[in-house]
Amino acid sequence: MAYVRDIMKKEIIVAKIHDRIQQISKILTEKKISNIPIINEKNELVGIVSEQDIIRIMNSENFMNMTAKDIMTKNVLSVKENDPLEYVSKIFTEKPFRRLPVIRDKKVVGVITREDIISSFMSDYY
Repeated sequence: MAYVRDIMKKEIIVAKIHDRIQQISKILTEKKISNIPIINEKNELVGIVSEQDIIRIMNSENFMNMTAKDIMTKNVLSVKENDPLEYVSKIFTEKPFRRLPVIRDKKVVGVITREDIISSFMSDYY
């Protein structure tokens, strides 16, 4: 049985709770990722900001002054290193997410994507 820890990306890209939307947007576009975990001063996961979150508030009056805290989703669905890949696959089929943060003791230790799951399951065939 394969686990999240076996295939997760350990190169972590995060933003801080007080980072401005311009900074976060730049990271999303430059790194070509669809969302970014948001951490607090203790490096604990406190939210997530997605492309959809940013698009939703683009016409807001104070858009340029907003921070991650203003628009982040607070109830973040995350997985743990020891979760089986079958569990994560089920999440990806039931939810519209493309990437999920991997946490240990409330801290982000990696990320797992739909592509990671597909590559893992199909690795025997190509």
